[in-house]
Amino acid sequence: MNTTAQHILDIEDALVSDENPPRDNGTLEYERCARLHNYLAAYGWMARNGKEAPELDLDALAAEKRFFHETNDEVDAIRDRLDAPLNKFLDLVYDPHPFFFYWVNGLEMMLIDEFFDVYNEMEDKERFVVIYDLISELGSYCLGVVYDQQLNRALFPMTIDNMDNVEPVKEHDEMWSPLETIFTYWIYMFQIGKVVPGLPYNELPSCDPLMSRSQFDLWSWLPYGDTQINSTIAAIERYLATVECRMPPGSLLPISAPLFTSVELDAAAVLQDCFIRLLLLQVKTPCFKFIASGLEVPYDKEAFARNQGFTSIYREEDSVLGVLLFAALNQLVDFNTEICRLFSIAYKGTCMSNREPVPAGLYSEPVRRGNYDMEKACFRLVLPFAFRPDFWRDEEGTRRFIHATLSA
Repeated sequence: MNTTAQHILDIEDALVSDENPPRDNGTLEYERCARLHNYLAAYGWMARNGKEAPELDLDALAAEKRFFHETNDEVDAIRDRLDAPLNKFLDLVYDPHPFFFYWVNGLEMMLIDEFFDVYNEMEDKERFVVIYDLISELGSYCLGVVYDQQLNRALFPMTIDNMDNVEPVKEHDEMWSPLETIFTYWIYMFQIGKVVPGLPYNELPSCDPLMSRSQFDLWSWLPYGDTQINSTIAAIERYLATVECRMPPGSLLPISAPLFTSVELDAAAVLQDCFIRLLLLQVKTPCFKFIASGLEVPYDKEAFARNQGFTSIYREEDSVLGVLLFAALNQLVDFNTEICRLFSIAYKGTCMSNREPVPAGLYSEPVRRGNYDMEKACFRLVLPFAFRPDFWRDEEGTRRFIHATLSA
């Protein structure tokens, strides 16, 4: 395998895409996976050593301790339990320890068949292996990247509790992916600036916008990036164009301005420097009255400001408040336990239990910026009717919150 600096950092031809799909022959594509692994290991190594891409010193990187670099009885015992392609993968990769990626500490190779109640057709080998373990800050019940040596597919359960969602294995095939697909997801988050290697907090000035992030040692998780804003705007505009082209001639409203101005968002107490504000300032106003069935386009800016049930109440400094984007037509939702649980994440220390009913509709995601899994580029659809009673002991019933991004 080519190990020049240029080959390691020029990774586009190894990423999974529609034009370059993952292998489908039931084996581990170990050379491709090793390239993807080494790409992340190289950028992490450069960040730790204060180097830029042109300065990548492969000799120095290769001189660092390799995983399973010494032959001894303990190493041999583990390698004997791994199939040949997985061992070849280990022979080709740089040891990333510590802090391979956000959440991910390093190579582990822990045999975990005891967590699975499934038949193992492999002779003298465990079927399931944790390839990468997670950082200790996430707790003692974490797993990591689990690899199935029988099916040659992997998944990423964060904790042991998540295993309930992937067993029995035959009934959850959609949860298991080729290993190169998981690497591609990680590299994509790195390339769009969602997860980046950076300086520790104590080396950043207090006014630096990167302070608004979650960081585990080397890697930071940013609340959003320019790519997410641009892709979400593009997705919305594709949707608007699709609707408009199907409307009767002459029925479109003569509107061409952005959906909101800064003055209008200030009146609604929408925070500065957050994903939803930047989105609303740039997306164009729809030329029709309803963005979807029952959800009104906010042409009346005063009504938009009045409908905001959460933006003006007290919040913690690192909180981003939920903004009602498209209100359901004349539909209110009682402020029940589930809604309180959802929105109170951004209002720690604030009593929300006695608030008045709030409008149903599409809300932006309320988050605390320091949370390790926070994501500003998400939305919640609060429905004006219950799906089933006594959900999480909520006697008022539950309303399904559809949690999604628009940039997919």
